[in-house]
Amino acid sequence: MTDRLAVEASLSDGIGLGLKVGLLSEGPSPFDLGIGFDELLFPVESHLFGRDSQDMAWVPGRAWVGAAQTWEFLRARGALSMRPGDDGLDFVPHFALETAFKLPFSVGWESSWEDETWRQSIGISATLKPIVVSFGLSEFQAWILRGTSFGWYDTPPPGKLDGFDNPGWWVSVKWDLPPLRDPAPVVVPVVKCPTPVLDAATLQPVVDLLQQRLLRSDVSELAVRAASQIETDPVAMSVLRRRILAGGASARQALWRIALDPEVPPEERRQSLVTLGETPVDSDLSGLQALSEDPWAPLRLETAMVLGRLAAPGAEPVLIVLERDPDESVRVAAKIARELRANVPP
Repeated sequence: MTDRLAVEASLSDGIGLGLKVGLLSEGPSPFDLGIGFDELLFPVESHLFGRDSQDMAWVPGRAWVGAAQTWEFLRARGALSMRPGDDGLDFVPHFALETAFKLPFSVGWESSWEDETWRQSIGISATLKPIVVSFGLSEFQAWILRGTSFGWYDTPPPGKLDGFDNPGWWVSVKWDLPPLRDPAPVVVPVVKCPTPVLDAATLQPVVDLLQQRLLRSDVSELAVRAASQIETDPVAMSVLRRRILAGGASARQALWRIALDPEVPPEERRQSLVTLGETPVDSDLSGLQALSEDPWAPLRLETAMVLGRLAAPGAEPVLIVLERDPDESVRVAAKIARELRANVPP
């Protein structure tokens, strides 16, 4: 309703005050519905009823409800007004046409049936937002028709005492109140972060860390399986080792970090070495030399077994040292590993 609120003042033999409120507006549709009240201060058309405008015993004011439809160049209105009468409320139908050009002024015509008279009014309106000034000729039929004769009549008919069917004029000033809108939403500035430039070299440490964590989990599973009292499926463990080695060179580096770290549980270190021993390479020699001096005998034993499958010439001196190991199982493993190397053709 706040989108269509207007206050209107009229001047005749008194000053009238009107209020118009829009009830319905169908968005972009040119249809609207409204109600209004006018002549709230004085009955500015009291002369039409033959009443004294100062006679406050006669209740002033008029209420109306109307609808309007706008086309490209024309606007049509229909309304029903109600005003107090001698025998209750008097209902008056109204119909009007108005030009709807995109100009600051418009020309209109209005008709109504009141007191058994077909009343006509024409006028022109000028818009100087938010003010709309209108003026025109009331009882237009009385200006151009008297009896059955057409002409231009600007004087009252003989003996006419009221304003019905009597040539007159009118002036109206309307002020369209600005609509009460919701405050504009706060615009949150969009902060654009610079596009990150990521390449393989930048992401490689992250990939290696994730791979090492996953690999450590698999090595821990191997250690748990090996230490289990229940018979362990060797095929399942072999499949798990091959899955670890599928990680390539980075996986082998991670396995060596586990095997050489004295803080890691011993069985996990041993399982890392066993996994590396599935496919030993010559570059493993330096790590095997370090593990040959480890204080835990099972890790030294496994080192001897891996050295037996290593083709590098440097493996032989390490095995000779392990043949003199304090632990008998390590000495036996080193001797067997040397025999295997001797039986392998160059």
